[in-house]
Amino acid sequence: MSDEFVSAKAARRAEEEKALRQRKKYNRTVTAIVACFVIVALFVALFSSNLFYNRTAALKIGSQKYTVADFNYNYFTAYNSYYSSIYSQYGSSAELMSYLLPSTGSSFRKQAYMGSEEMTWADFFTNSAIERMKGLAALCDAAEKEGYKLSDEDRKAMDDSVENLRSMAVASGYSDLGAYLTMTYGKGMTEKVFRQNMEREYIASGFSQMKLDSFTFTDEEIASNYTENAADYDFFKYRLYTFSGAAVEDDEETEANEAMTAEEAAAKAKTDAEAFKAAVTDEQSFMDYAASLNKDVEEYDADTSTARTSQGSNVIDVIKTWLSDEARKAGDVDVIKTADDAATTNYYVVMFLERDDNRYNAVSGYYGLCAADEDDEEGIELEGDELTAALKELTDARAKELLDEYAGAEESGYDAFVALMDDSTVTDHGAVTMSGKYDLLEPLSDWFHADERKEGDVGTVYVEGYGTFVTYFSGVDGVYGDLMSESYLRQEAYTAWEDEQMKNFEDVDQQWEMRLAKKLSSMGG
Repeated sequence: MSDEFVSAKAARRAEEEKALRQRKKYNRTVTAIVACFVIVALFVALFSSNLFYNRTAALKIGSQKYTVADFNYNYFTAYNSYYSSIYSQYGSSAELMSYLLPSTGSSFRKQAYMGSEEMTWADFFTNSAIERMKGLAALCDAAEKEGYKLSDEDRKAMDDSVENLRSMAVASGYSDLGAYLTMTYGKGMTEKVFRQNMEREYIASGFSQMKLDSFTFTDEEIASNYTENAADYDFFKYRLYTFSGAAVEDDEETEANEAMTAEEAAAKAKTDAEAFKAAVTDEQSFMDYAASLNKDVEEYDADTSTARTSQGSNVIDVIKTWLSDEARKAGDVDVIKTADDAATTNYYVVMFLERDDNRYNAVSGYYGLCAADEDDEEGIELEGDELTAALKELTDARAKELLDEYAGAEESGYDAFVALMDDSTVTDHGAVTMSGKYDLLEPLSDWFHADERKEGDVGTVYVEGYGTFVTYFSGVDGVYGDLMSESYLRQEAYTAWEDEQMKNFEDVDQQWEMRLAKKLSSMGG
């Protein structure tokens, strides 16, 4: 066999081995590519369906597991709650305060929370949702351990809420409730998941109320607690005028230089407050002096501007300490300086009028409000006091019609009165429960707390700026101060119980599904 033949054979063998290696490499490459396509297809199918969002556990809090859809429910509930609170506080002007609300036109993950460099709006609402879920998890876990079950009334309320939502969804143009829920809460939110989250909320709410009501105290404990905290529980009537010690900048539009440092402003505030005190001899002189300082303020009312009726817990400490002094008597006047660590040194001129220790009966009942609307005002071609009088006559007449209807009904009593208000066109209606003298508008309070009031009484009360109230008195609930003290003790005991319960629900484990879902989310996450 020649050398050339051997060499040729070896060369062919080498070529064949090379070709085999290339085919194997190609096959592996094709297999890998196909596998990748399969994996991608599986992920696309998974994220396009509800399985990823409402079947896999994405978040674990204590012993409770939540899906992505569960988180989204709490996320958007937290968002809606925050949104509503801002609008209830600022009204339509909230739209002018862009730092208070994120824009819904772009991802919350790209918007800084109130100018923060470390937190986005998505972080804020995520944290809010998780804190909300912690509380629900702790309460639902405790409810399960104690065998708490939803009442038939709660289940009916849930069903009614879902049906109302279904009607609203269809009326808004959605094909069904599921489509509306998906649009509102994101992919994976079905009616079943929505109901499960509603049920958590109903269980948590019902169980927490049951637990709160379960704490009881003796008469001695209630009385002792009130005595120890009387300065916070009592109500005080007083007059107040404030002199600010804040630094003042110069007004460039005037010739004089009004600029003052904080020290200069505080010194002036003290001098002005002392002059005010020296001029006061009685309540009327207090109002007169306040009016003299505000002659250039349009429609300044020295009476309403200086009058105060406040529970001690709502009064700043330095003033509360002075008001609650056992030696205090009606007509006392003094100048009180803010605490040394206050941001601004103010001086207050305070006149003590009265201290109420809440030793009177709390009351219960019901009301309906007959109020005038814009159409009523436009239909009455009057202005000023004449318009006010005409509107009062109008709402009084509507209230009388309701009372006449109640008087002519076959049944009377609290339930019949409530049913009448529910079926009528009153602007507002609601229960009065364990109410103190300062819990209601003053004219309403005067009616409910009148000495001659007896169970079953009905009447009408006109309140300027509101309308005419139709009222029903159902009785007294006990001494208001005792009820207040017991309520504080009960809340204190419940808070201690809840804090202990929450210790087992502080750890939050976010699974990869949760982290991925947040990245996929557009507006929220």
